[in-house]
Amino acid sequence: MSNSIAKQNGVEVEQERGVPWTPLRDLLGFDPFRAMRASYGYDYEVNRIENGYEVEVPVPGYNSSQIDVTFKEGVLTVGGKNERHSFTRSFTVPEDVNPDAIGARVQDGMLVLTLVRRPEAEPKKIRVS
Repeated sequence: MSNSIAKQNGVEVEQERGVPWTPLRDLLGFDPFRAMRASYGYDYEVNRIENGYEVEVPVPGYNSSQIDVTFKEGVLTVGGKNERHSFTRSFTVPEDVNPDAIGARVQDGMLVLTLVRRPEAEPKKIRVS
C-alpha cells in the first residue's frame, strides 16, 4: 500500500491507497504491465478474456492514425504523436501471448490492445463420460 495526500475541507489529509488489482499479478505472481502503468502516470486496465487479455490504455486526444504499436522480442511498444504531444511506452508481454494475434484499436479515448494466448497455452478440455 502507498499513501496519498488529499484535501478535505481545505485541510491536507494523508490517505492510504491500495495497489490496483490486476489478474496477471494473481496469475503470474507479478504484473508484466507495471512499468507501462508507472510511466503513464495514470492507470490502465487489464482484463482476462476467454482467449487471452484485453488491455485498455487511456490515449485522450489521439486517434488511430496518430498511434503506432509494434511488437519485437517480447516487448510491445506503444507510441503516439499529435500536434501538441508525443509519447512512447514499452512493456513486456506474457510469454503465452501469440504475437501474430495482437490487435489494437482506439475507441472513445482508449487504446484497446487484445492479446490472444497461444493455442497450446489454453487449457485442454477433457470430456468426462
